[in-house]
Amino acid sequence: MRKSVQFGMAALCFALTLASVTDTVSAAPKTGKNAERSVANWYWSDRDEVWPPAAGRYERKNENGVTNAYINVTVLPDQWPVITLHACDYDGTDDNKGWEALSQAPAVVLGGQIIGLAITDSPPDKKYIKAGMKPVQLRLGAQFATGAEVQGIHRGNGTGAMLDDVQINLMHAGVTSGKDGLILDYFGHNGLTLPDVRGEYVLNKNRTPRADEFAACALVAALPVRETNTDFTDKTLQIIPEAVTGSMMPKYKYIIKNYGFAVKVFQNGKLLRTFMVPKDLSAVYRFDSDGGDVMIYNIDGSKG
Repeated sequence: MRKSVQFGMAALCFALTLASVTDTVSAAPKTGKNAERSVANWYWSDRDEVWPPAAGRYERKNENGVTNAYINVTVLPDQWPVITLHACDYDGTDDNKGWEALSQAPAVVLGGQIIGLAITDSPPDKKYIKAGMKPVQLRLGAQFATGAEVQGIHRGNGTGAMLDDVQINLMHAGVTSGKDGLILDYFGHNGLTLPDVRGEYVLNKNRTPRADEFAACALVAALPVRETNTDFTDKTLQIIPEAVTGSMMPKYKYIIKNYGFAVKVFQNGKLLRTFMVPKDLSAVYRFDSDGGDVMIYNIDGSKG
């Protein structure tokens, strides 16, 4: 695609673009020699963008200065950055009633990754070639794999309902990565009645980000099918991400210790397999219903 293509192209064009480039750029960058991360060299931009984005919590504020949405970013080796987005449409002021509204207002939580959505040809430049960077430019975007409607950005009343594929796809967003912030925009409308997630998200260096079960599900869904034995686009499957403790699932306590995440895969009500992920997203273990188990991802590169 040419650089002159405007960012606000129609939703249909975006869907076609996403479909045409998925095979090329959705796979995570591979680890270079000496186990160096190559992800930082996978993307470059002449628009003063920053890659990879800093790990942390990015917050969007309404006109009254109240945080009504945030994105947690986790940067992992050989993976596009994993994100969780929590958002609601609250536009009130910061008072006790306001904080209550943040926990009660209809909201959305989404798990996904910041990935390259399209390639634009760029002429080779000596400074990029010398730095070992590829002479291409990627358009960044947030591709969500799972999500749910919840009560408030703090999920005070838990999960209301899992989102269907149509709603999740409508929330795919274009991303600009800056020094201290992310800007989200998307094609088409904002996902039916779901909260608007567009806007500027500023890095809050005083807040510690926390991954959740939706981020864990996004990580598992991004791994090769040959590792997961699961096609996450298969509409006959039911994917249920859960936050769990070691006491709830003692069988997996050696993986999650006190706290972690389970991603369960069902078909016609039958449990096919369970993926266990520690709270820092440092590994993924697959447990099949026939008793087989294997570690399919680890940040140190080990498997098995």
